[in-house]
Amino acid sequence: MKRFLPFLGLAAALGLTGCEDVVDLAVPRTAPLLVVDGAVTDQPGPYVVKLTSTAPYFENQATPPVTGARLVLSSSDGPQETLREQRPGVYVSGGTVRGRVGGRYTLAIETAGEHYQAETELRRPLPVDSIRAEYHRDGEPTYTRDGYYIYYYGQEQAGKGDYVRFKVFRNGVLRNEPADLQVRSDDLVDGTYFRGLLLTTNPDRGTPFAKGDRVRVEVEALTADNYYFLNEVRTQLNNGGLFAPPPANVRTNVRNLNANSPQKAVGYFAGYTVRADSLVIR
Repeated sequence: MKRFLPFLGLAAALGLTGCEDVVDLAVPRTAPLLVVDGAVTDQPGPYVVKLTSTAPYFENQATPPVTGARLVLSSSDGPQETLREQRPGVYVSGGTVRGRVGGRYTLAIETAGEHYQAETELRRPLPVDSIRAEYHRDGEPTYTRDGYYIYYYGQEQAGKGDYVRFKVFRNGVLRNEPADLQVRSDDLVDGTYFRGLLLTTNPDRGTPFAKGDRVRVEVEALTADNYYFLNEVRTQLNNGGLFAPPPANVRTNVRNLNANSPQKAVGYFAGYTVRADSLVIR
C-alpha cells in the first residue's frame, strides 16, 4: 500500500493546480461622484479646497480634477469670498475670510448644474507645552527598534468634547502611512496633563528618527464629526486580512442641496485650530 502514497499525493497536487478558473467580475459602472478635500483653520491661509471626481475602481488612473466650479467660503461673522482656481481642481482663498476659534464656516460649491454645501466650525485648541525626542534601544521594555521616539507634553483642557489629530513631520515631510493617522478624544482623559504622549509608532514602521532630524508636531483640534470621519478613514486604510469586513464608504459633511438629485458628494470640508512645536534632534 505504501508505494501508492506518492502517486496519491501527486494526483492531489495536480488536481489542485489544474482546476484554476479565471473569473471575470462584472462590476457595475456608476456615475462619477464629486470628491471634496479642503479645510479652514485659524492660521493666516490661504485656505485650499481640492475638487476631483471618482474613477472606476479597477481603472488604474488618477482621479480627474473638477474644473470651472464656483466655490464661495463664508463666515458666521459676515465676510465671504469666492475662491480662485489656482490650477485645475485646486481652489484657494484670498484672505477676506479668516478662521478664528469659535467661528462657523460654510463652503458652497456649484458645479455641473448641482449645488453642494458643507459647514464646519473651529474648536478650542489643545496647547503644546513642548515636544521631545527620546532614544530607546531594541530590547528595552515595550521598545523593539533602535531610534528616537517623539513625545508630546501639554494640558488637555477641562470639559469633555475635545478631539485632536497629531501630525508628525520629519525634515519637512509629513509621516503619512496608515499607522501615522493619529486621532484622539478626551473622553477618558478629560483635564489630563500629558507627560510624554508617544506620537510615533513602536516599532517604527519607517526609518527611525536620528540625530540631525528636524521634527515638527502639529496638533489639530477637530470637530466631533471630523474625528469620526478620520477614524472611519483609518479603519478602511487598515482593513485587510482574511476576516476583514467589506469596504464601506466613510461619512461626509458635503451634501447636495437638492435632496432628490442622484448626484452625491464624498470627502470632507474640515475646520480646525492648529498649535505646533519643533525641535532638532541633537
